[in-house]
Amino acid sequence: MRLPLLVLATAALLPLAAIAQTPKPDQALSIAEQEDLRFEESIRNFGFVSGAAYQCLPEADRAAHDREVLTAFSGLVRLFGSDRAFFYAAAFGAGTSMSLDKAKCASYIEDFRAAMKSRARGQ
Repeated sequence: MRLPLLVLATAALLPLAAIAQTPKPDQALSIAEQEDLRFEESIRNFGFVSGAAYQCLPEADRAAHDREVLTAFSGLVRLFGSDRAFFYAAAFGAGTSMSLDKAKCASYIEDFRAAMKSRARGQ
């Protein structure tokens, strides 16, 4: 009889232990953690812009864009790992599927091309 009570008591206390380990919102992040968050957000933004540019391009230009997106993805995997490349891929998917304001299409395409040019300069 003691074993089921012990299991029940332990199961009841696990959520409290998890809450105690969760950082509070008022606890400051380290500078390195803040930089990581900003970097991951920039990867997501780049992925979204890549997807939005894909959506804005005419059908004939999408194959070339696909190759550039795969190059960017491969570079992210190679340099920063699969987790961050996944952020890019997920954001790309969001950019390709969201309803866009077509007036912003030129900006999305220009932003994508500028990002890819800066990548070429960094090699």
